[in-house]
Amino acid sequence: MAIFNFQILLYSLSLSFCILFPQITSLTFNLTNLGDRDQKANIKTFGDAYISTQGLQLTSNQEQQAGKATYKESLHLWDKSTGKLTDFDTHFTFVVDSDGLPNFADGLAFFLAPDGSMSTAGGAFGLPIDPVTIVATSPFVAVEFDTFQNRWDPVGISPVTHVGIDVNSLTSNVTAVWYGNITRGIKNEAWIKYDSSSYKLSVVFTGSVNNSRVEDTIHLIVDLRDYLPEWVTIGFSASTGALVEKHTVKSWAFSSSLGN
Repeated sequence: MAIFNFQILLYSLSLSFCILFPQITSLTFNLTNLGDRDQKANIKTFGDAYISTQGLQLTSNQEQQAGKATYKESLHLWDKSTGKLTDFDTHFTFVVDSDGLPNFADGLAFFLAPDGSMSTAGGAFGLPIDPVTIVATSPFVAVEFDTFQNRWDPVGISPVTHVGIDVNSLTSNVTAVWYGNITRGIKNEAWIKYDSSSYKLSVVFTGSVNNSRVEDTIHLIVDLRDYLPEWVTIGFSASTGALVEKHTVKSWAFSSSLGN
């Protein structure tokens, strides 16, 4: 009887501890060199994506390609029982390179989406888009680095390369011109942050003007619970169409925490 009562006491104490000190669900990693072949243990690749000595190759300079890569673990984006959303930060370096060709396409994206979503070539950046209707086949939120002007893209901008935030559509909610310098294939950086208290998704990105580095920023107020499930995959996708370019992610760091 004494042993039984002691077990009940331990259970009660552990339950009280969980209530007083909520479990934190977090996802943190720092992949400084995606060209290391050991990264195959951390990164899942799909379609035309693969890991080379140059980094995470989402596409090569071939027509009609679509590549996708995700981290090995899913992200607990929000908790249904409490309604709480995670905060997250991510930083990555990448290269979009046309090998000097003046005409190129189509771009890459960082995305959050359900596991198993499809990838589409052409102007879809490898996101889950029906190639005929141009409608999302599964939910996603993405930051696009777009290098070609399609009919759904902003007009009257120069250059046509731009960064946008997409919610279940290739028509971006917000955009800004991106001086990506694709013909020279320079390395760029991006920082993406989500603040769950304000629902602010913000993006800071680099470019190059007259051989000098420049930075710009965009943001969108969006409650991710309205568009995405509790658990999502995170990663990158890219595509080419009739025009081509290489899309390479060089490094990737990510950090999140969710108080249950």
